[in-house]
Amino acid sequence: MKYSKLTYYLLTILCMMATSCVTDGVMDECPDSSKNTEMVTDARVSLVLNFAINSSATRAGEIDGSTIDGELNERKIKDVHIYAFQNNKFKEEVKYVSIFGTDGDKTRIIQGTLSEKYNPEIAVKFVVIANGENKKVITPNIPKLDSNTTPETLFSQLVFDYNSNDNWNTCIPMAGICEIKPLQEGDYNTAELQLTRAIAKVNVTVNEGKGLEGVEITEITLHNYNTQGYCAVQENNNLPYIPATSQISTSTLSSGPLRGKEGNCFENHFYIPEHKNIGIAEDNRVYLHIKANVYDMPKEYDLAFTHNGNIHDVLRNYIYIFNIKSIKAQDASLSLDYTVKKWDLISVDVPSFN
Repeated sequence: MKYSKLTYYLLTILCMMATSCVTDGVMDECPDSSKNTEMVTDARVSLVLNFAINSSATRAGEIDGSTIDGELNERKIKDVHIYAFQNNKFKEEVKYVSIFGTDGDKTRIIQGTLSEKYNPEIAVKFVVIANGENKKVITPNIPKLDSNTTPETLFSQLVFDYNSNDNWNTCIPMAGICEIKPLQEGDYNTAELQLTRAIAKVNVTVNEGKGLEGVEITEITLHNYNTQGYCAVQENNNLPYIPATSQISTSTLSSGPLRGKEGNCFENHFYIPEHKNIGIAEDNRVYLHIKANVYDMPKEYDLAFTHNGNIHDVLRNYIYIFNIKSIKAQDASLSLDYTVKKWDLISVDVPSFN
């Protein structure tokens, strides 16, 4: 009998606990420590793009100090794509993307809308690709994306063919990455990122653009450049990131005939993909060939990507400046000031959005 009363009491308590969550036949919400985090939907993003801009130190060859033309062209955007990732897995391509600002400005803003559900407790990574369509990096069939795609597998698909007949001083393929945490519904989620150009620039100047007495550069050619490049890099490890399908071109890039002062400041013409020079045969290294008249005598010179005996790889988003300081007419040698500059990154204030 004692056992039955105990059982009765236990059943009574359980019934009271169950009915305490019910009011008029409707189940109320009871505390549940295992309840899932409420997912974010209908989020919007606004990303501030920082472009690399040349400082006067990287463009010594321009006598008047003007850097506007080259910089404006190098910052122009024809198209932009934004890919969203969470937990390092692809979620969606951002829709309804709009680009704001004047083409060529140092700062641009892009905005778009997300349609998938996101966990607000986990950072959302955004990969931005600029000018991918313009340079045929992004096509109707590329990239191929699914729920297992990582940023790295996305990058591995974004390959551009380097056609020397194309104009590479504008609408350059560029990429950047940023994260937002927590992602919120409704108002714009803002972030700032830096776009990195997928190519390098090679300039040649004579005495920083002022020229040398008795010296006239008549042609500049660039040899052994790669035929392909990646639009985005997997890791910023200062190593060239080159598609396995890329080859070394048998053709050359040429300045064409140069006369008078034209050869003193040859800039904003040679743009090439990344190239590995370190650890490979000399015949496969990229180099410049210079033709010049030195006191009315024709001379030719090869300029390797070396400085103080050290070989340099060609890396994206870098400017390689070959400044010829002097030329010896007797032994056809020259004194070369070889400078490597990175396209400088500038920081900007992120505007507020209402």
